[in-house]
Amino acid sequence: MERPSGIVVYGASSSDIDSRYYDFAREVGREIALHGYRLVNGGGRAGLMGASIEGALEAGGEVTGVLPDFMIERGWNHPQLTEMLSTSSMHERKSTMAQLSMGAIALPGSVGTLDELFEIITWRQLGLYKGNVVIANAYGFYDLLLAHLRHVDAEHFMRAGNLWQVASTPAEAVAMAINRSEYQSQGEKY
Repeated sequence: MERPSGIVVYGASSSDIDSRYYDFAREVGREIALHGYRLVNGGGRAGLMGASIEGALEAGGEVTGVLPDFMIERGWNHPQLTEMLSTSSMHERKSTMAQLSMGAIALPGSVGTLDELFEIITWRQLGLYKGNVVIANAYGFYDLLLAHLRHVDAEHFMRAGNLWQVASTPAEAVAMAINRSEYQSQGEKY
């Protein structure tokens, strides 16, 4: 089976967030495209999803958006997606994005992003997902979550091992997702 050439990016769909997060997301999309990979995400026009799409497209990259039918019917899809795939459910959406990707990056986000992040970590733990999982801790956004995950690990509720890595810059996040060796010793690994 051929290795997928996409990097899945999870992120907020909210439009009411600080512009520095938009800049971070746009740069992640740009970095993915400049490295020759396809951006795969939820295909939304708003928030960090939309910003990462814009970054990839501006850098000449391709974007696959995966949306459930109800989101397409409501017009939530980004209008310039290279490819739009429709699914019948949110679960199928997450599964499809994972199948199309060789690495995953979680940008700042809310419960939807956390759902995607925890599911892909669970799949990695179970051996169902082979790609690298990267938590993009932009401006310390995930500091509290990471502290809690360290606590969960310390209390032996999980064995984090190498389930995910933590990046603080867009370049580092993309390099970790595609397994570039120069970044493997930097950033936190769990």
